[in-house]
Amino acid sequence: MTNKHKRKGKSKFVMIYAYVKRSEAWKSLSPVERCAYIEVKWRYDGLNNGRIGLGCRELGDELNMSRNTADRALDELEKKGFIEKAKPSAFNNKNRAVTEWRLTEYACDVTGQLPSKNFMKWHPQKKSQSHPRDAQSHPRDAKGAKGGQNTHHSPTHGTVKPISTISQSHPRDTYISTMGGRVDG
Repeated sequence: MTNKHKRKGKSKFVMIYAYVKRSEAWKSLSPVERCAYIEVKWRYDGLNNGRIGLGCRELGDELNMSRNTADRALDELEKKGFIEKAKPSAFNNKNRAVTEWRLTEYACDVTGQLPSKNFMKWHPQKKSQSHPRDAQSHPRDAKGAKGGQNTHHSPTHGTVKPISTISQSHPRDTYISTMGGRVDG
């Protein structure tokens, strides 16, 4: 029984398990990458994991994006552990074989390899919260900056001048609060 006849008369849907959706890797995916994942999973029929054929050109056409964007989306899915490349593409005059993928949340139907679920092991890299120049031990801090000024924290390297000399409000327009006394106005 071929896949064409197996699905006849049945509706198809893509199910994303809760543990996949709650993973840090899923939360870090861009909308384009999520769409690419859904497209790869759409092509999985329960018997072809490890033989899911999808190239970046075809993905780009399917999702109405450029080939380069589709290629980057597939690369990110692979880096974050959602998919693995089972067979690379081959393009020459006689053969035009598309890349074949394997979803890591399922066992491989080609090799019998158990699900690796590598996306569950993925964690974002810790980013530095400050810029390197904001480090407390700056070489110029010991002696001070040029001319004795500490320009380390000041992007303007000097005194900040007011934009306007006109007062924002008149003193009589401000609210004066006293505690039990009187206000002379």
